[in-house]
Amino acid sequence: MKYLALIILSFLLIRANAQIVTGKLIDKDTRLPMRYSFIASKSGTAFTDANGTFMLKICNIFDTIRINTMGYKSFKLAAANWGNFTRTIELEAKYIQLGEVTIKAKKNYHKDSVALRQEYSKQFNFRGPRFNEIVRMPSASMPFAGITIDVGNLFRAINKKNSRDYKLQQVLLRDERESHVSARFTKTLVAGITKLQGDSLENFISSYRPTAAELDKLSDYDLIQYVKSKLERFRLSNGKREVLPQMLKKGESLE
Repeated sequence: MKYLALIILSFLLIRANAQIVTGKLIDKDTRLPMRYSFIASKSGTAFTDANGTFMLKICNIFDTIRINTMGYKSFKLAAANWGNFTRTIELEAKYIQLGEVTIKAKKNYHKDSVALRQEYSKQFNFRGPRFNEIVRMPSASMPFAGITIDVGNLFRAINKKNSRDYKLQQVLLRDERESHVSARFTKTLVAGITKLQGDSLENFISSYRPTAAELDKLSDYDLIQYVKSKLERFRLSNGKREVLPQMLKKGESLE
């Protein structure tokens, strides 16, 4: 009987070596998929993709799958209880209790951007006079009338960059681009990949935060590889903070 039990146990362990668990991670409140969250077990690690799904190889039937995401309650489940199907995991957001006030901080970049553009539509849509608004060609009915120049529009075109609306437009565009970077290059993503915490995490984010132009060239996969490559550089510098490059050169605009 003892030998039979050992044989059964060995069989189960062999099966576990080839086990791949699949799952999908969503926010319990919003039901939205949670992208680039870190999944771990003793057998290995994985990240959720853009749809919140992941695959993780399990090499030990006694292993435990753990999910720790910043701002959410931790989750763990024994691999033996996972099941042979794609399990949907609903993560609960953590709340900060301040006296009688409950705060749940979650920002939506796209909604904020649309709301800001609606509120400051005049500034976002600001432009200088076009050529045909400065130089007026003769009409077909009066071909010999000659070319006329609108002096007012010419003056506004020359002084466009000194106008208040133009300067505010540049500030709004800069802030919008920086918000886009913050929405993708998040603490959750960086911490999940680098395992950094506290001051080390803050120094890494400050030193290697990509510019909006750099981020536009990176797919979701490329961004993960970018963080990994910068982690090697960060370790070589012993965690020292590096000077950030200027977002714009002198005289450049965001138009």
